[in-house]
Amino acid sequence: MGLCVLWLSAVLLVLPALISAYRVTGMVGESLVLPCPFPASKNPTNLCWGRGSCSALGCNSPITKVEANQVTWRKSERYQLKGNLGDGDASIETNDVSLDDSGTYCCRVKTSEYDLKREISVEIQHPLKDNLVRGPVDSILSLPCKYSAKEGKSPMCWGRGSCGFTGCPNKVLSTDGDKVTWSESDRYELRGNLMEGDVSLTLNGVFKEDEGTYCCRVEIPGPFNDVKKDVQLKVEDVNLVRGSLGDKLTLPCSYATDSGPRSMCWGRGHCGVLSCRNDVLKTDGDAVTWREDERFQLKENIKKGNVSLTINKVNENDGGVYCCRVRVPGVFNDIKKEVRLEIHNTDHVKVLAGDTVKLPCSYNVTEGTTKMCWGKGSCPRYKCTDTLVWTDGEEVTWTESGRYRLKGNLEHGDVSLSIIGVSKEDEGTYCCRMNIPGLFNDIFKEISLEVQDDGFNSGTKVKV
Repeated sequence: MGLCVLWLSAVLLVLPALISAYRVTGMVGESLVLPCPFPASKNPTNLCWGRGSCSALGCNSPITKVEANQVTWRKSERYQLKGNLGDGDASIETNDVSLDDSGTYCCRVKTSEYDLKREISVEIQHPLKDNLVRGPVDSILSLPCKYSAKEGKSPMCWGRGSCGFTGCPNKVLSTDGDKVTWSESDRYELRGNLMEGDVSLTLNGVFKEDEGTYCCRVEIPGPFNDVKKDVQLKVEDVNLVRGSLGDKLTLPCSYATDSGPRSMCWGRGHCGVLSCRNDVLKTDGDAVTWREDERFQLKENIKKGNVSLTINKVNENDGGVYCCRVRVPGVFNDIKKEVRLEIHNTDHVKVLAGDTVKLPCSYNVTEGTTKMCWGKGSCPRYKCTDTLVWTDGEEVTWTESGRYRLKGNLEHGDVSLSIIGVSKEDEGTYCCRMNIPGLFNDIFKEISLEVQDDGFNSGTKVKV
């Protein structure tokens, strides 16, 4: 009996059971790699993967078996050994995962020196549940992500792209667990209760360019223990019409009249569930029955379904989203189309090369001064591109070069930009943008600068 106990003790010393755990998250329909690294000092004599926790011997509900570096059996072709055993990697890839693939997996590697067990917790998420967020351009959308904060709050990050093994790709926001410590833009916010583990990302005013995959990653101590979640964002673009102050612009909308003409409306803002918001025009199917202003006209053939809205002499207040809604009997059968109108206030300034030029820009400071910027290029939907100057409303806080100066009285709203010693490279469009609180309330103005050579006499010098 004593000899038997001694022999068992020796076996346990030679083959210690090394157990570690991992956590992996995937999405329905994708391929998922389950990691299983091991010391590469010796090739394994036996290797198996199974469903469920690691048992005392072998693998429960095996899905793959390996002997002498060769796969001898697999439950399905979906399971493929991806790692290089010679490099100490026994990772397995599962293709076309489903919700049924969620659960615990065991990787067991045996050599003459050790018996290693790794348990991997797999969570498969459905893209049609909380992993897919849809919404129209300009709306405020929230990408859901939560974790259990019972054992304490954890730092986390959001990034653009699928979650990898570490960190967040193309990071847009990060926290230390208690508060946001860095954000690429103030468009990104965490409005949930961080103390309770709600780290859902809110995007203020989404663009079509925001579409794609986002990674939410919560850092949990231990290798491969991080909580990861990929969220797909689908941005439904609206038709875009651009014009300048004073133009006559048409917002397109039409429908098939096989069943006859129908009543319809145009409104300001995104289409509501049952009606137009902030009506600007209505028809009974045959003629316009009401309009907010004579500037709003339906000049096409209404009876043939062309209900495009023409706006005469557009002004700064006409910009924004419009809804065209055609009434169709039945619940939620209405035909809806959204069109976004952008109005550009563009001045044209000419100057001779070598001169100092002043690009005029001002705003009303009745309610106080505000932050603003100057940028090179057309005004984007947010901030300035290729920023040249920043102010906090009272003084210049940053400038790319001493050539760019604001010589006007900032407290009176004069934020005109002076450029010293202009050259041909300075030619192009400039954006003056005032930061007004509220979604899409910014005031902006575009100025086209033309720089002429010294020998061209038609240019006009601008005195500053």
